[in-house]
Amino acid sequence: MGSIRDSVDSIIGEVTEIRRDIHRHPEIGRKEVRTAGIIRDKLKEYGVDEILTPMPTGTVAIIKGAKGPGKCVALRTDIDALPLQEDTDLPFASEVPNMMHACGHDIHASMMLGVAKVLCDSRDRFAGTVKLIFQPSEDTLPGGAKEMVECGVMENPKVDAIFAMHVMPDPDIVGKIAIKAGPMTTSVDLYDVTITGNGGHGSEPHTTQDPILAAAQMILDMQQIVARKIDPLDTGIVSLGSIHSGDAPNVIPAQCKFGGVSRAYSESARKKICEQMYKIAEGIKHISDCDVDIYHYEGYPSVLNDAKMVKCVEDAVSEELGPDAIVELEKPFSFSEDFSYFGNMTGVPSALFMVYAGQGTEEAYPLHSPKIIFKEEAMPYGIRAMAATALNFLNGDY
Repeated sequence: MGSIRDSVDSIIGEVTEIRRDIHRHPEIGRKEVRTAGIIRDKLKEYGVDEILTPMPTGTVAIIKGAKGPGKCVALRTDIDALPLQEDTDLPFASEVPNMMHACGHDIHASMMLGVAKVLCDSRDRFAGTVKLIFQPSEDTLPGGAKEMVECGVMENPKVDAIFAMHVMPDPDIVGKIAIKAGPMTTSVDLYDVTITGNGGHGSEPHTTQDPILAAAQMILDMQQIVARKIDPLDTGIVSLGSIHSGDAPNVIPAQCKFGGVSRAYSESARKKICEQMYKIAEGIKHISDCDVDIYHYEGYPSVLNDAKMVKCVEDAVSEELGPDAIVELEKPFSFSEDFSYFGNMTGVPSALFMVYAGQGTEEAYPLHSPKIIFKEEAMPYGIRAMAATALNFLNGDY
């Protein structure tokens, strides 16, 4: 029985080639047919006990410990790409126009295949069951996590805890693990607003119901939600990203449309933002005589890391990679992740941790940038951290 590190060292070359293959052939959410095929073929080759397909491109692998029955731990990864034209000079850059793995899901899926191989080779180390969940469509709303839960992936056997990892670019750090208890990411909600009046000549504004003026007033009022309705010790974000109306400078149009996004760490702040959106809309309707319609698309909840599961990760990583490998985050991230559904919908304790993956460019680029390059040197650390976490949970008292 070799160490986790020895097992990872023996397979990292193959895992890296799988990553590059998936990166060359990115697939958008719910269309990850080729990617899912690679995953299923490798899982079968590595010797998992069972392969389930709860969604056309979603896969669950079961690995049973040789020490008999016990707890069940789930490890989740995402596999989808983004609708971006890659702008890197990588020799394995995307070969699909306007599609790219710019959020590291190619690395996630490949690392989880490495975890599968390590745990298949380590059955004599644990009792119980490991579920590996390869989830489609994390970056394409409504997301695949909610549907995977609805398909029953957290049952039969019932999952006792679930973990996930996500790569993070950083100018200085490669291979360290970042985590914190409590909120880890924000929630996300989308809003599309349509204001309809009756247009007219710009010289006779009094004969119109002006949707542009109404939109301008509403947009300003929306920016006061966070300033005046959210506790200063809490966090709320309201950002508008689009506005469209009119074609001529001397004509008041009949309609104006704009869209935006809100984010929060707490459900109370999230709910308050939504309530205020509709109150503002009602007020604007009365003072402008325009119709105001809001389409609210409810997105992902905040990821809330369970304190015991965070301790499980920290203990496992400290033992496997050394205590200096842990980065204790002071504040959460402001992006969103549909991993939140696995805990939110089931009550199962969960934890998401970040794997610092350096940056392969002189200039720093964020997640979802067409120029982003991750360092593959981070992959062995991610595999070791996740495999060690699974074993620690199954063998420990968490």
